[in-house]
Amino acid sequence: MMDAGDFLNNLALGLLALLNVKAIALMVFGTAIGIAVGAIPGLSGTMAVAVLVPVTFVLEPVAGLAMLAGIYNGAIYGGAITAILMRIPGTPAAVVTIFDGYEMTRQGKSAVALEAAISSSTVGGIISVLVLLLVAPPLVKIALMFGPAEYFWVAMFGLSIVASLSSNSMIKGLIAGAGGVFISVIGLDPQTAFARFTFDVPELLSGFDVITVMIGLFALPQAFTLLGAASGGDKEIVKQSTKRAPMFGQFRKFWKTYIRSAIVGTIVGIIPAAGGNIASFVSYDLAKRRSKNPETFGTGEVEGVIASEGANNGITGGSFVPLLTLGIPGSTTTAAIMGAFMVHGLDLGPQLFTDNPEVVYALIWALFLTNIVMFLMGYFGATAFIRILRVPDSLMAAGIIVFCVIGAFVMRSNIFDIYMLFAFGVLGYIMEKMAFPLAPLVLGVVLGPLIETNLLRALTISHGNFFALFNSVISWIFVVLTLLSFFGALKRSAISNIWQDRFRKRNEA
Repeated sequence: MMDAGDFLNNLALGLLALLNVKAIALMVFGTAIGIAVGAIPGLSGTMAVAVLVPVTFVLEPVAGLAMLAGIYNGAIYGGAITAILMRIPGTPAAVVTIFDGYEMTRQGKSAVALEAAISSSTVGGIISVLVLLLVAPPLVKIALMFGPAEYFWVAMFGLSIVASLSSNSMIKGLIAGAGGVFISVIGLDPQTAFARFTFDVPELLSGFDVITVMIGLFALPQAFTLLGAASGGDKEIVKQSTKRAPMFGQFRKFWKTYIRSAIVGTIVGIIPAAGGNIASFVSYDLAKRRSKNPETFGTGEVEGVIASEGANNGITGGSFVPLLTLGIPGSTTTAAIMGAFMVHGLDLGPQLFTDNPEVVYALIWALFLTNIVMFLMGYFGATAFIRILRVPDSLMAAGIIVFCVIGAFVMRSNIFDIYMLFAFGVLGYIMEKMAFPLAPLVLGVVLGPLIETNLLRALTISHGNFFALFNSVISWIFVVLTLLSFFGALKRSAISNIWQDRFRKRNEA
């Protein structure tokens, strides 16, 4: 066990290793690249890290890892920029930010939304780094207790949020959620490799790319709407305030949401392969449940932006916990960052903390400092980001379509994905016109494979024993949480309908 003296000494070694011109410059460069990549639909931090990992071969380990840490943090926040301003999720985890962020833009409050996004992202990232620094070993032990059965119930808990996201129309929400799960099973069966619902179309054997689905559902309907507004001469988005929002202006009022979303993101990040999608949905649902005015969520509630973005960036530090202590990546991006360690012959695991403490603690310092750099870039760059909205509707729509097509194609270099992009764009447009919520469908698409794969694994390990899904305390915890989440949302919906009926009858009388 490391004593306080060794701990402080290693912290100092890491900081000294990081404080050189090259490492700091690469850290700033990586953060800027990450923000830019995250803001472009279809691109991701994972892609940028994978491309630049070979570059780290000619760099010192500390400098290379500092650059990758900046890319990781910046990319997750960058997805919020286009989500808020243009209703385009730059990254999959930014889908939840759209719910309230874009509505705030429509109300002329884009500056407030962007400030809430960058401040909550910074708080989430810093808290996750502190957790990585102080309590990594015990949290890893908990993460190791998760098997296929536990992952199955985690995904089911995430899916139960469909009920909460569908409070305006429970039936339509459940239909959309079921449709998302159906879309997720199209392709080869993960156990038998049997083709399901492919209709002899070879391109469907690998299923639909999640990012293509998300971009199509959220971005293209916005482009269609802008084209309609341009032809009609009406502007969809109102004039934005030119005044910069106060720094951490929402923290005093929503400090509990800042802290809670960061903790949720960190915990989910520690669980390998759980991902930012689950974290942001769970955090948003918790914020909505704890709010005194849950009905305002989805209409431009700044607390919704805080809950989503705090959890998204809380993933970063958490996902490094299993990577550094066990050599198990907590996310796809940290899986790519593993390559940088391998390039320099660094063995991940407990021995890394004793053999190369200066590298480990320099990386932790880099994760901390890139959050500060990210905040400065995001906060002072907000006025420049908002200028995007001055572009005429017709040009904005054309730009959205071009970026969407590029984003869909680069994921798998497949022309078929572009066709599917427009197909899901039309589907999203029709769903919006018919008042079907898009969030439950996306949640079904994201969580469907996790549910199916882990259910099959758990049943295979137990030789078909269904009760093996309930063998652990963790499973029962998530079973209870799933039931509470689902039936709690049903109860709130029922109460809301009763009050609406009473109000309508009173007005009629």
